[in-house]
Amino acid sequence: MSSPAGETSDKPANGQLNTSLKRDIASVEDYEIRVGPGWTLNDGTYNHIPQGKRRKRDIPIPSYVDQAHQAMFGLTSLQLAHNAPITPCAMDIATEHLWRCLPEEVQNLVEVVPPNGPDLWSADRPAIDDNKDDAAKKLLGKKKDDRDNMFEKIFTGLQERTYKYHSELKKKPWAIWPIWVEDKFGSDWLTIVWYSEETVASSGIYDRLRMYEVYDPRRAMEASDNGRCEAIDLRKRRIMTQFIDVLAFGGINTRSASRCPAMMAPMARGEHTSGERCFAAVKEMLNCILENYIDGRPFNPKEDVLPSLPRWVNPYQARIEMTGINAWVLMSAFDYNGRIVVECLEPEMKANIVVDGARRTIKPYALAGPLNGPQIADADYCTEPLVGEAAKQEPQPKKNPKDQKKGRT
Repeated sequence: MSSPAGETSDKPANGQLNTSLKRDIASVEDYEIRVGPGWTLNDGTYNHIPQGKRRKRDIPIPSYVDQAHQAMFGLTSLQLAHNAPITPCAMDIATEHLWRCLPEEVQNLVEVVPPNGPDLWSADRPAIDDNKDDAAKKLLGKKKDDRDNMFEKIFTGLQERTYKYHSELKKKPWAIWPIWVEDKFGSDWLTIVWYSEETVASSGIYDRLRMYEVYDPRRAMEASDNGRCEAIDLRKRRIMTQFIDVLAFGGINTRSASRCPAMMAPMARGEHTSGERCFAAVKEMLNCILENYIDGRPFNPKEDVLPSLPRWVNPYQARIEMTGINAWVLMSAFDYNGRIVVECLEPEMKANIVVDGARRTIKPYALAGPLNGPQIADADYCTEPLVGEAAKQEPQPKKNPKDQKKGRT
């Protein structure tokens, strides 16, 4: 499938993620489907029409062109390699699907905020302060048909109050927000979870922030005095400060807010699986809200706490689930006039990709990840030693058979 003429690309450049998600689709007439070379395994479910004999009515047109483009790019990016960074398109499609699969009672309790970053979470604080209005406009990268209205300002007389999406955040007590952060510690997906209350009882406007936490899978590269690779408090504190400013900019009362320390499964050295862990964190938090508050029991900030997530996550299983969601959404965007297929490449064809700044070649079963799952974190959510699959695969020095016979070591 190809993009309409004049459309900008969302593909990462120089290892960076383009999070603007710019879409400028005039109509379905601009949509084009190209068929590339390859082999198709036909089981007789449908009659194959040669490319030279296809008519215009034989070409499926998506009912939701913009969503089809998002899911298409998300699916393509997820298929490149098992450890390539998760793109905002793939994260948006996958996390929104998790929310849509919840019971309506839970959907009314929690908002899964569309992913964004890295501008709003930069360590360059003066740059954000100098362009605070622009930073607020970059708050959320929602879909094209909603963007114009979402960032329209609300006025009371001549006084500007807030952006429309801030009012959306005030409609539900719970919110979960995946964010992409780039700083000296690395480029990672983090998850912000918060709970708000009504300032005026029974108003349905949750404009008073009570409790929040930032879930970060990355651990410090250097061990602390106790020999453990612990969470990066410096990064967490910076993100929390900027998060509070973002909500306060939208008229949300943050004066009585408190942080609730919580942890998630750590990401080992040599891994770049924060996106998969972020998706797993969103799923786990939604299930937690489902289990604890679906019966109407209110969250009590004085007694309840935000949960620490499981100490073990298999990022490759999460990536496969995200791939399936993006594929299914893409298929449904065509009114199910499409099928999920396996593309058969020519034998011995090398599929080169770039992951973590290095060129790699996809190997058989690479997309499914290692056969052995990651280790379980210790009780303090650190691992000892904090080593990933990349470090485990370093070649070990070979022992001399003659030394073994002589009993040497």
